[in-house]
Amino acid sequence: MDKKVFVGIIIFLMIPAFPLSIKAIATVYVDPPTTVTSVGDTFSVNITISNVIDLAGWEFKLYYLSSNLNGTNIVEGPFLGGSTYFDIINFTDNHNSTHGLAWVTCALLGPGPGVNGNGTLAVVTFNATHVGTSDLSLVDTWLSDSEPIPHIALSGIVYVLPHDVAITDLTLYKTIVGQGFLLPMNVTIENQGNFTETFDVTTYANDTIIETKTVTLENTTSTTLIFTWNTTGFAKGNYTISVNTTQVPFETDTDDNILIDGMVLVGVPCDVTGSTPGMPDGVCNMRDIGYMCIHFGTTPSSPNWDPNCDVTGPTPRTPDGLVNMRDIGEACSNFGNRGL
Repeated sequence: MDKKVFVGIIIFLMIPAFPLSIKAIATVYVDPPTTVTSVGDTFSVNITISNVIDLAGWEFKLYYLSSNLNGTNIVEGPFLGGSTYFDIINFTDNHNSTHGLAWVTCALLGPGPGVNGNGTLAVVTFNATHVGTSDLSLVDTWLSDSEPIPHIALSGIVYVLPHDVAITDLTLYKTIVGQGFLLPMNVTIENQGNFTETFDVTTYANDTIIETKTVTLENTTSTTLIFTWNTTGFAKGNYTISVNTTQVPFETDTDDNILIDGMVLVGVPCDVTGSTPGMPDGVCNMRDIGYMCIHFGTTPSSPNWDPNCDVTGPTPRTPDGLVNMRDIGEACSNFGNRGL
């Protein structure tokens, strides 16, 4: 190898590997790039500039889905400072059949250098009107000093998420209850939306309120509430049991805010077999005691479980239910009772 070539290679290899200095390109972008909001909320995005040198004027168009968002306000940001000409060329939710448009321009007034660095050009405010996703398409951007400034533009996106609570289950402990006795019921509710909600849950016997509970539920979670109907003062007869929730703000899916379970017979205490053709008004008799004796000792896990035989209902000692001597004794106490 030629000696000069060899020496040249050695010198090249000895040169420190310093990185080349690359000039950062100016960028104009939607900030934050992703917005998560809900129907009815008002939010703002910044149109931000970075790595710009000698900026004297700018312009942009921002398109958005008018089916999800309404534009409400645009103000100039502080980046250019000083004396400026700021003009909203067009700001409408009806640019076309699908999109709204924010079209804005701004320029420094008078002689002097432009502005360097990073900052906010404008602030655009929206109201979220419907659940869905909308791009914030930042296009036709223009940056200039005495000549156009090369740059890139980055759009944003908005997710308008729902408020939605639902009743998913209503389970009655039994279908026959004696006047003056208690009927427990389980109500399962679910927050199917994306925000923590506080709302009321109310159970009804026909149109009469049984009980109301206020619950706070985090998004995408569920819980089961225990309601108790005290049938004291209710006339004998069939009652439709239902439950509903109050509508949370900006909720649109309300069909699942009410659930109707079915009929409950309020009758003579311990008349667990109900009325018969021969005894249309009902009575507690040996037919009922015999039926309870057949089910004596049963629990919800028993194959022949009948919760109507557990006339005294669940207790702290038997929270899941049990037909025992308390129930037989209650039937004996009410033997021959035809109710009110």
